Amino acid sequence: MTKYSHKTNAISTMLIVFASTLSTAAIAENNAQTLVKPKVQPELSPKKDKAAGKQKNSASEQAAMEVIEVVGRRPTPISSQSTGSYTLNQQLIEDYQFGNGNLNDILGLLPGVQYSEESYSADQASNIRPAEVSLSGSDGYQSGYFINGMNNNSRLSTGNASLDKNLLQDVSGHSQASFINLQLLEEIEVYDSNVPAKYGQFSGGVVSVTTKQATDAPSWSLSYRQTSDSFVTYNQFYAPDFSGEETIYQPSFSKQDMSASFSTPIGENAGLLGQLQMLKSSETKLQLGVLKPQKQTNYNGLIKYHHDISANDELEVTAIYAPYQGQYFDTYALNSNFDIDGGSQSILLDWNNSNPWADIETSLSWHQSLNSKTAPSYWFNWVNLKGKDWGSYDGSQASAEGGYGSIDKTQQNITLKQDYLLNEQSLSWGETQTSFGGEIKQQTTEFDRLVDAVLYNGAVVNPNVDCAGYTLDCVETVLAKPISELERDLGRPLDLTNLDDLLLYQNNVLQTGQYFQTRQVSPKASTKVDLWAAALYAEQTFNWKSLNATLGLRYDYNDFIQQHNIAPRFRAAYDLFGSGNSVLVLGVNRYYEADLSHHKLNEAVQPSYKEVRRAYQNQPQQWQREVSSNGYRTVYQDTKTPFSDELTLAFRQSLFGGTVEAKWLARSSQDQINRVKGVNSFGEAILFAENSGSSEYQRYSLSWMASFASQHVEFNISHVKNETDKASFDGETVVSDAQQNEKINFNYDESELVYLQQIVPDPNKPGQTKVINDLITQHDLDLAKQDYNRPFIANLSWGGGWGNWRLSAYARYSSKQDVAFATGKYLSLRQSTSICEGCVTSRTEYPLYIKGEQPAFWLLSGSIKYDLEIARNHRLTFSFDGENLTNSRTYQVNPYATGTELGRRFWLGVAYQH
Repeated sequence: MTKYSHKTNAISTMLIVFASTLSTAAIAENNAQTLVKPKVQPELSPKKDKAAGKQKNSASEQAAMEVIEVVGRRPTPISSQSTGSYTLNQQLIEDYQFGNGNLNDILGLLPGVQYSEESYSADQASNIRPAEVSLSGSDGYQSGYFINGMNNNSRLSTGNASLDKNLLQDVSGHSQASFINLQLLEEIEVYDSNVPAKYGQFSGGVVSVTTKQATDAPSWSLSYRQTSDSFVTYNQFYAPDFSGEETIYQPSFSKQDMSASFSTPIGENAGLLGQLQMLKSSETKLQLGVLKPQKQTNYNGLIKYHHDISANDELEVTAIYAPYQGQYFDTYALNSNFDIDGGSQSILLDWNNSNPWADIETSLSWHQSLNSKTAPSYWFNWVNLKGKDWGSYDGSQASAEGGYGSIDKTQQNITLKQDYLLNEQSLSWGETQTSFGGEIKQQTTEFDRLVDAVLYNGAVVNPNVDCAGYTLDCVETVLAKPISELERDLGRPLDLTNLDDLLLYQNNVLQTGQYFQTRQVSPKASTKVDLWAAALYAEQTFNWKSLNATLGLRYDYNDFIQQHNIAPRFRAAYDLFGSGNSVLVLGVNRYYEADLSHHKLNEAVQPSYKEVRRAYQNQPQQWQREVSSNGYRTVYQDTKTPFSDELTLAFRQSLFGGTVEAKWLARSSQDQINRVKGVNSFGEAILFAENSGSSEYQRYSLSWMASFASQHVEFNISHVKNETDKASFDGETVVSDAQQNEKINFNYDESELVYLQQIVPDPNKPGQTKVINDLITQHDLDLAKQDYNRPFIANLSWGGGWGNWRLSAYARYSSKQDVAFATGKYLSLRQSTSICEGCVTSRTEYPLYIKGEQPAFWLLSGSIKYDLEIARNHRLTFSFDGENLTNSRTYQVNPYATGTELGRRFWLGVAYQH
């Protein structure tokens, strides 16, 4: 480092020229990007660096004394500032575009990121929806997603489709309103800790992406990628009691990824970029032994206009259209076709102004998203007997049929934001810089159940039933021959106590009579939530010697919960030896979750109620609403916004041309919403929402990332611990009387209860185990952290280019964890008392899950690309990218089941660029 001091503008200009000369020399010598910066660099907002740089290049306006340090170091994804961020540039995005190429697919490169177990299922080969991702121990919906600064979170869903897409009171959704594809992106910035105060309404992490810009010269491109079942290896596994008579069906599918783009300048100061990408899948699956197609389609359309209005003013207009549609059916239910429509459309106007005192960014955005389902309105759980015996396909006691009805959910946001970054101020002891801003948002969410959904359960078997016109929920016994003919052939009356006569009678039955005596009705309902929200933030950054510290504060308010949320943010980086090679980072922060409007939609949903009927002289009578119960209501009253307090400590060291980062991250989530059983003044069953829930998350991670002239390497290993407090759970759903008869102790929706089967030590037989089946809520099953809770995760990735070839590889290790396996089967609960006079004992079927351990596994993915110049400015690129190249097990098939796991798979593609 060389230090000069003079009072003339000429000397200041010479310093800039000298610095530029050193920069050029450093580039040539180190073959690395050179940064010219003050010794203590203030922390700037990511989108302001360009504008700030323009102001600092005016040498005549610089202070007389200036310290310049030239550092020859190529940037790595690990942040060089006090934020806990990782930046994935264009090269990394292109190298790790495996599989569907969704945004979430690439986030797993980073430390601490965990995928939903859904991402490893056999359905993933044909699925085009991105799997949910956990950042800093949170669920997917608790993280913030931004496209060019515009929020892309769906407030219609909490990512509630990891186990089942066919839901009763909701629509299978995703935490992101649109599924943005990597082909549209220029840069991805991921925050797992020390998140700046300009970001709010999250309690996990933040993912901020920047879409591509128009090029300086006209260009266009076309690309096509494809995979299919012939490109996939399916591995089949069998249960210990597998008879060998069944045949495991191997899915048949094809999936295409097609895109087209153009970019052109418009005059000297403007440019236009357009891009359309389509991902579609068609799959043939077995439904109760019959082949049927399932189709999914997702579009990503982008138009971006850029205009440099003046030397200091820049305008961008971005329009995004990203619809999604899936056509599904329930694998184990007859007549169960349902469609799901989702996605979003948005327009963003962004104006950047650089003036002598500050950089100002103003943005106005409109965003609309959809989450709807079209499905049959009746669901039947028939007893698995002749005529209704398709349940035998999977060994279930019941034969399911139908759907849960149609629901429409929509969201619309209009947001105005303004951010200020004031010029850096020099003081006698160092430098300081101020940033602040705010936003106003109007949000409308709607829920509309179009028709009543009716769930039939507790079928009664009666061979002599006379349906008396009830053709929907009652079937009569059908015989191949009348009894009189059988008796005539025998020459005597049938004697059902005789085994031969009984067998003859059973073989003569084509359909066994049965009818339903109970049903649950979810009435049609419509609700609309209008919400206004406002936010203000400010940050002050101080640079004193080797210390860079930022003190921030964020304020959020919305008229839904009418609560003033104040979140302090503090982060600091200390350069231990003044060289920039050894930096210690500390952070203490608070993050508040989003506006909770999805809870308001749940509150407005009409509660389900039961209807019963008795039979008189073998004839079902009229349905009557059960007097004692009307289902339950959900009440959110005086509910506070959940928040997370974060403490983080990190050490970064330059090593072997890259950066090593050791990080400890602790999150304490408080005021989490839990449900408390109760009744209101009218005697209705109520689930009151309270803020008694809490959870704790800790992560230790070690990372090393480096970028060289033609290669890059990323490595990280993380150990996590995630615990949920007992107060967050619903608790026991079944109570027993003195005679050990079981009864549900609250009026839950039947669709909300499941059986969880566990193998536990038998207290009466030392050294032996027994099987127990607990009836619990789906809410508790999810809260048990079956997902996103692998204690150890490790990643190793590498990419490099040689001439026309470019290669990349990515290996990921996931340690073992406890999970709950869905079996597709049902178990019955028989209530201890009859539900009405003349009714038989009530029996209800509930889905069965099995608790077990999922072993550790590791996966290797890779990509090869070859560029072929076919003419000047015309290029063809051939690509191969594969996942699970070693055909490793993912243990998605549990030890008690027979099924298929997804093994080796790959895509082939070709792209044309001009």
